[in-house]
Amino acid sequence: MAEAGDRVAGRYLLQEPIGRGGMGVVWRAHDELLDRQVAVKCARPDDDRAVLRLTNEARNAARLHHPHIVSVFDFVDESEVCWIVMEYVSGGSLADMVRSRGALSPEEAGSIGCQIAAALAKSHAEGVVHGDVTPENVLITEDGVAKLTDFGISRALWSEATMTRTGGVRGKPPYLPPEVARGEAADRKSDVFSLGATLYAVIEGRSPYGEASHPMAYVARAIEGYIETPHRAGPLVDTLTALLNVEPKRRPAAQQAVRLLRRVAPASPHIEGLDSAEDPRDGETLDRTPFTMRLVRPLIRGSWRRPRRRVVIAAAAVGTAAVLVAWAALFGPWSGGRSDESRGSGKDGGRGGAGGAGS
Repeated sequence: MAEAGDRVAGRYLLQEPIGRGGMGVVWRAHDELLDRQVAVKCARPDDDRAVLRLTNEARNAARLHHPHIVSVFDFVDESEVCWIVMEYVSGGSLADMVRSRGALSPEEAGSIGCQIAAALAKSHAEGVVHGDVTPENVLITEDGVAKLTDFGISRALWSEATMTRTGGVRGKPPYLPPEVARGEAADRKSDVFSLGATLYAVIEGRSPYGEASHPMAYVARAIEGYIETPHRAGPLVDTLTALLNVEPKRRPAAQQAVRLLRRVAPASPHIEGLDSAEDPRDGETLDRTPFTMRLVRPLIRGSWRRPRRRVVIAAAAVGTAAVLVAWAALFGPWSGGRSDESRGSGKDGGRGGAGGAGS
């Protein structure tokens, strides 16, 4: 097991752990060759899944050069331990910010969202889906610059490989796109939904699916397309409506989201590279259908006079039940009232680093 004072690849001096998770540990380290602070994430040597995820993160993130994406500098494979060396961010995560100072204003959230949307536009233009956009994976520097991190479950759009515990691209339940909850593969529009869910959460103080003590409750609401109307979003309501559309085809592309968020976000020198990545889906029509509450109905409904309707609804119920059973197998027994975002998320206590250690 690594300890403070150890050296990785003969040049990265481990100083202190700044994040822990189910997949490994993130260290603050000093690059003795280039004389700079870095974040070094290691995968548990006994966990092949963690090693594969770390390798995937290195490959996908290393080619994404953007001011609002945490940079990857190096990948080290030492016998049974793999390390990824990344840019060290001295601030905390967006989740840390909300915990320390409370909910953000629509303007603040819009500014941060604009930066992350630009990062996603770049990622999508390079053919990479992030798959896990959450407040924990958005880092805020001491100067207020937002950076997207943790591409551990990301995948190249042309690759059939997926990177999570169930073999499919998954995110955290409070920010889970409906189509992913139903078992479909995450795509560009899934990232856009999760960005919308992240902005909703930092403004409203809860997931767009409401509050729940068990991750399966979020999954069930995601499958149903249950989205709560925001009450504090003000000028950001129309944009959130578009980002959180339950129909992926009706959501804006990431580059469109940049332009929508710029209308709300105050002018900021931190928002860089917004026009550097044109999304191939930029010409799509934006849907601003108002929020509607889709309340969970009994799964079987109707009368004996309408057997065809009963068959259709029963079939839908069976499909929903099958998906929920699969998700239940993923999460297993659950204790306590903490959502999945706090399990092994590798929070760094507000000192930043390279984001979570994975979950």
